[in-house]
Amino acid sequence: MEAGTYFLVMVTVLASLALADVPNYNMNEKLRKKLLKDYDKMALPHRDQNGTTAVEFGLVINGIMVDETKQVLTLNAWTRMRWQDPRLEWDYKDYGGLKILHMGDHELWQPDLTLYNNADHSETDHYGNVHLVVYPEGTVLWVPPSIFQAECPLDLTYWPYDTQKCVLLFGSWTKNGWEIDVQLFSNDTNIYRGWFLKYSHVWQFVDGKMQRIVNTYQCCPEPYITVLVELNIRRVSPSFASTIIVPALVISLMTLVQFLLPLREGKRVTVGCASTLLTLLALFYVATSVPSLSYSVPIIVKFYGQTLVMVFLSVGVSAAVLRLTDAHHPAASTPPPVLLKTVLTGPVGSILLLQKYMAKVGHSGGGADDAEVLDEVRPVSYAHEWLLVAAAVDRLAAFAFTAAFVVTLIAYTSAL
Repeated sequence: MEAGTYFLVMVTVLASLALADVPNYNMNEKLRKKLLKDYDKMALPHRDQNGTTAVEFGLVINGIMVDETKQVLTLNAWTRMRWQDPRLEWDYKDYGGLKILHMGDHELWQPDLTLYNNADHSETDHYGNVHLVVYPEGTVLWVPPSIFQAECPLDLTYWPYDTQKCVLLFGSWTKNGWEIDVQLFSNDTNIYRGWFLKYSHVWQFVDGKMQRIVNTYQCCPEPYITVLVELNIRRVSPSFASTIIVPALVISLMTLVQFLLPLREGKRVTVGCASTLLTLLALFYVATSVPSLSYSVPIIVKFYGQTLVMVFLSVGVSAAVLRLTDAHHPAASTPPPVLLKTVLTGPVGSILLLQKYMAKVGHSGGGADDAEVLDEVRPVSYAHEWLLVAAAVDRLAAFAFTAAFVVTLIAYTSAL
């Protein structure tokens, strides 16, 4: 008996709730029929005394992608548009307090705002099919999810730590400024980031601004209104530190290591050739990673190019040093120029830290404890003199290459 009573009570409550929704549903349907009766979605809303329909425009950024090969920015956004349509006004008191009405996008007029610098010139439909929200005073709010593909020339000077500026131009495709007055949403020049934007891993939205531009042309008296959207985006590239920056430092150090090896050590050239090969491989990797259509050369590419030249020169210096210390070279029987010998045995030699070699000049042969003295002594003690020249060339090259690498690294690091 109690179970039956409980069942009857529940049925009564549910029925009463269902019946309570019927008036609201009926009011909604009644209002829709009233507003859409004789409504022409192709006609502009009722105009003000100036004959203009004001449309507010704004963006919320949800996703950013860049096709670097085609230099195209793909923007995933929520487009905010708001305007007044007096044909859609009603007194909410007459409709059970109904203050919000949802209408299909196929039922009402919408502004034909289009991306002018669209990468796909044949595509003008950027907006998703979502409902419009209508308020009693005739205000229409439309926030469709949108995808915009805009041409964005890339400046890759500071790749892979570059910041790009992309510009999007919006405006009415068929109406001039006297018919549709495009304005900034709530007069706000800011562009806001959506919650989903944090999932964009490659590009980070830095900031953006909007600007309303009124253009007039000699051909026509009417104005044409454009909304300029400027986006600043930064590349997020933590992996490039390991794949590009670290190899550059390693190659630089390997080049300098050559000058720490003994003068007659043939492995100096081997180390230099290995550095050259590594530089070529790194340069090839960078070249395949950087888009070929960019109008600027990345700093890192210039760095690798200069490093390749310096590595090649270091190999040449090592080969020259080996030649100077070769007892079988035809020039071994002749002394070095007197002026060169005088300079190297003077203050210049001390500055280059050649005291060890300067002390040997004038002595024939060489001590067994000198690991860098030639196995076969040159006649008339020229061996030590040529060894001094080779050591001077080696020290000068070491100082020059060290200074060049330090200056280059500082310059490029500060630029990046």
